[in-house]
Amino acid sequence: MQYAIHGNNNIMGLKSLIHWLYQVCSGNVNIGRVQVSASGVLNMSDSATMSSLCQEIQCYQQSRIMVTEYHIKAASLCLSVPEKMIHEALTELRVNIWPPYETSPQTVPPPQCLDLQWAAMLHFSHIFAPFLALSRPMWASWLAPSNSYVNQSTSLNKAVNTIVERLADHFDAAESAIEDVFYNLEQKGFVNPDDKHIIQFLPENTKIPLFLMCVAIQMRSRSANHRNTQRGLANKSKQGILGNSLSPEPLFNQSSSANNPDSESLGAWGYDDSYFVLNIRPDGSKEVEMKGRRYSISGKKLPKLATFVEDQLRTKINPNYPTFPEKLLLAGRSTLAELTEIASIFGNGMNQLSTKPHDIARHGTGHTQEDMYGLRSGSLDFRLPDLVVWPQTTDEITALVSAARARNWCLIPFGGGTNVTHATHCPSKSVDPRPMISVDMKSMNKVIWVNKEDGIAHVEAGITGRLLIEHLERLGLTMGHEPDSYEFSTLGGWIATKASGMKQNKYGNIEDIVREVTVIGANGVISNVHSSEKTSFGRVSTGFDFKSIMLGSEGCLGIIVSAVIKVWPIAESSSYESVLLHDFNAGIRFVKTISEMRAMKPASVRLLDNDQFRLGQALKPEASLFEYIKNIARHIGFLNAKLSEKSVVCVTITFEGSHMEVQMQKKLIRNAAASHCGILAGESVGKAGYDLTFAIAYLRDFALNYNILGESFETFAPWSKLKSVIEKTRQRIKFEHLERALPGAPFVCCRVTQLYDEGACVYFYFCMNISGVADPCKTFAAIEECARQEILDAGGSLSHHHGLGKLRAPFVNQIYSNEYIESIIAIKKSLDPNNIFGARNGCYDARESEVCNT
Repeated sequence: MQYAIHGNNNIMGLKSLIHWLYQVCSGNVNIGRVQVSASGVLNMSDSATMSSLCQEIQCYQQSRIMVTEYHIKAASLCLSVPEKMIHEALTELRVNIWPPYETSPQTVPPPQCLDLQWAAMLHFSHIFAPFLALSRPMWASWLAPSNSYVNQSTSLNKAVNTIVERLADHFDAAESAIEDVFYNLEQKGFVNPDDKHIIQFLPENTKIPLFLMCVAIQMRSRSANHRNTQRGLANKSKQGILGNSLSPEPLFNQSSSANNPDSESLGAWGYDDSYFVLNIRPDGSKEVEMKGRRYSISGKKLPKLATFVEDQLRTKINPNYPTFPEKLLLAGRSTLAELTEIASIFGNGMNQLSTKPHDIARHGTGHTQEDMYGLRSGSLDFRLPDLVVWPQTTDEITALVSAARARNWCLIPFGGGTNVTHATHCPSKSVDPRPMISVDMKSMNKVIWVNKEDGIAHVEAGITGRLLIEHLERLGLTMGHEPDSYEFSTLGGWIATKASGMKQNKYGNIEDIVREVTVIGANGVISNVHSSEKTSFGRVSTGFDFKSIMLGSEGCLGIIVSAVIKVWPIAESSSYESVLLHDFNAGIRFVKTISEMRAMKPASVRLLDNDQFRLGQALKPEASLFEYIKNIARHIGFLNAKLSEKSVVCVTITFEGSHMEVQMQKKLIRNAAASHCGILAGESVGKAGYDLTFAIAYLRDFALNYNILGESFETFAPWSKLKSVIEKTRQRIKFEHLERALPGAPFVCCRVTQLYDEGACVYFYFCMNISGVADPCKTFAAIEECARQEILDAGGSLSHHHGLGKLRAPFVNQIYSNEYIESIIAIKKSLDPNNIFGARNGCYDARESEVCNT
């Protein structure tokens, strides 16, 4: 069908033909019924257009139409009138009946499908158009667009009038049905919904065929569509029209990457030089490509992705009209008066601070969907910092904190800016009118010392995960902490949010890796780091552990400047594996078995549900003919193993350790897979699944280019409640989406990641079509909030590793007692009586009136 639509019948190669035949044999392609008409040569002038040719053909057909018993029976069924009445009306209007009605042999039985009945009846319905021209002119024109008839109000024949009345009743019913949908959508805030949105909510199981209601929609919106078309042409003239071989430019200026190859995007995840683009192939189909060279899929053509997204969200991606066609221009600058005084604190003066709009916007946001949408649309509706500073030493931070206490400034620490909790948002001026200063720690990125014998290292908090891993690898070491964001997030941010990494099973979470911390608090340096000895104690019993207070403090108790962390020699052996299982329940049972292996658990185990597994398949590059045949063989293997593509799930596994340890773990996994009727899918699938994690993060912001808003959120769920948490959250999102009458369908998938004795971490991914949605950010946030509430009600946690920030702060009263929150606030007042570190995240946002604000 795609080849027919795109008007090219010369490009179906062998691979495409095999694919089509496979889809036909699988029952996924309905070849349908073909009806053929033929005529002699039609003589057309040189100036004839396609429209005039179609009209000429239609007139020719209508003048020579012949009706069979099949058509009469079908018309009788869909109009609920006797067959003799149809015959009488046709005879009255001099329509040729073939063969003669009285002598016709037994013919093909009439269709039972309402749409097919109407299709047969419309074969001759143009003859009734003159009798509808005065009362329902648009429907008359639809029945006979050639307008080659004389208007008539009624006929002298009762049969003709009855059929015309029945037609009019159906047309009126179709109009009434769409008016009801229009009204309901207007009540939900959709003033001008598009045709697909309206069709989505048309009534089902009625005697009105769907296509008839679609015609009514077109008639109702014809004038509006005309105006939109003119406006669209004007916009094309202004913006330029993309050619078939071109793709939309990146939304934000890429020039900074010329001087810094590792520069990050503004308003999108990741590096400037890495992003997805949408191309149009010669056959008209859509193809996605990831630019850059950093990831395994970089530079590869992804022909399945756009189609997958369109199918799942029931939408169509228009490559010529990105959501945000203009590049971002930020306006306004800081008016902070004390810039000279602040610059004197730093060794390089004004070079270590900025009031540029680009820097202000980046440091006042994180990576939530609201942040990205606001940056791209220029509609940030929350307060941004007045100033950004980049300290390079502990002394500079100490001096800055002293000045902030004296001058009544608020300091908000900033690590990699990858938070998805609004943790770096500034409190509103109504809550805190003080000047806001964002303290970017990335200039403090040194590895101070490494003690290989004791297996520890002292590292500054501003170092990113990528730089830390590269430094330790040169020494033959690793810290084993690899969150999805490790390329951009920082050690200080991991501590402040109490982060977790993909290899938690082997190396632990950040609280297991960090041994000691050094913090600049309101009263100076707080530390128990043994800097002179370059060592640390594995465990002590010497009173309160200050490290525990800083884990999860989210910038509200002080600025983390360094930490002593645990390091290990790089694993002797590393390997990957993947296992396919029948369905998600089988997958949960399988990973539960792995969790019981305790010390023999592989470093990383992740269960992808069917939707996320199919998304991974859609991210595969275009296959060669040989690979395509292999895929067909794999499908046959699915059938032999009784695996369905609509339910199969995948577990990707990463092994790290000694050679003997990895071999033992692989044996345990093989045995577990066999006991759960799983199929080993191989190392390449496991490695691709692990590596894809880092590239897939770019997808959300690429999708936003085309009116698709998405976000991920996580929780911890006990084994006893895991299935319930996942299913109820899924259903809640779908319910809230339907309740708001949003266009298309929501896409909800999940993966089970870090495994514990008690339960597991679950990542949910939710995206939706925002075409025509008046306030997409707030609508999305409201649904996400409902999903979060459902998670709590079903027995999940508020967060596993993302933290609370301001986004989840409204829920803390559900997870903590009043006494607990009061204790947390008391610690804050003791450590920071002037609220210098006034980010107001977590409990401090939930009880903002109790937090001191001098």
